[in-house]
Parts: sequence; structure tokens; C-alpha cells
Amino acid sequence: MSITIEDVRKLAKLSRLEFTDAEAETFVGEFSAILEQVDAINRVDVSGVDLFENTVDADTELRKDVIVDSLSAEQIVMNAPDREGTAFLVPVTVAEE
Repeated sequence: MSITIEDVRKLAKLSRLEFTDAEAETFVGEFSAILEQVDAINRVDVSGVDLFENTVDADTELRKDVIVDSLSAEQIVMNAPDREGTAFLVPVTVAEE
């Protein structure tokens, strides 16, 4: 699968990012290289590999469950593109009829 400049522009729009034409051209090459690596991984023959090997008997040390301070509601929505108070405003996806 090859990535086109139109694909990069669509991804940028969906991600709410803005790229110059030069940056978009750079990302065409970078995204294509990533997809080539994923394709190489997909071609690896794993037919003889037990997918659950070493997971059941794994001796995993768990971290302590410690209560820590979290972000405030204002901090959470600070970078939201559209908000009202501490609520995210999103486009209507299902209209009432």
C-alpha cells in the first residue's frame, strides 16, 4: 500500500494538524516506510508459534496500587479545540428527527 499526499492531508485534517506542503511530502515518505515495515512483519511465518507460550506461567511483579493526585477538570479540557466550561463540545453525529 502506498501513501499519497492526499492521504497525508486527510490524516492531518482528521488529526487536526496543519502541515506545510514540504512537511506533507516528508510524511508521505515516512508513512510509506512505516507501512513497509508493518508489511514485513505481516509476512513473517508464525504458523508454528504458540501465541500463549510463556504468558500463563509468567511471574509478573505487580506495582503497588497507590492513590495519586490526578488532573483537574480544567486541565483536562485545557487544549480541547471546542469546549464549554469543563465539557468537550463535539459535532452532532446522530440527529434527532
